[in-house]
Amino acid sequence: MKNLRLSKIPNRRRKQRWTIPCSYFLTFLITLAFHQLGYAQIDELVDQVNQAEQGTVQIGNSIFRIIKVAASVLLGIAAIAFLIIREQNQDMARKVGNVILGLVIFYGLIEIGENLAG
Repeated sequence: MKNLRLSKIPNRRRKQRWTIPCSYFLTFLITLAFHQLGYAQIDELVDQVNQAEQGTVQIGNSIFRIIKVAASVLLGIAAIAFLIIREQNQDMARKVGNVILGLVIFYGLIEIGENLAG
């Protein structure tokens, strides 16, 4: 009898299991773990940026208040100087009056800026 392919008794083939090498599986797990850590770091960075933004708003408001107090004090000093100088020297009174007008405009601009910022 000839050895023909058809004459052979067919063997039952074992189903081959689909195997994934361990290195691929470990690489996938490590990549997934680092990916989650990256998300956590990004969330922490966003929280820090939000806190810094709130801190800068508070610092800005404090600076506005300090400048307003300084402008008010300078306005009061200029007004007292104007009252003292107005009868003695007309030229100096006009200059102090211009300074007072400038301080009033400056104070008004500070108020407008604070209202726009808030």
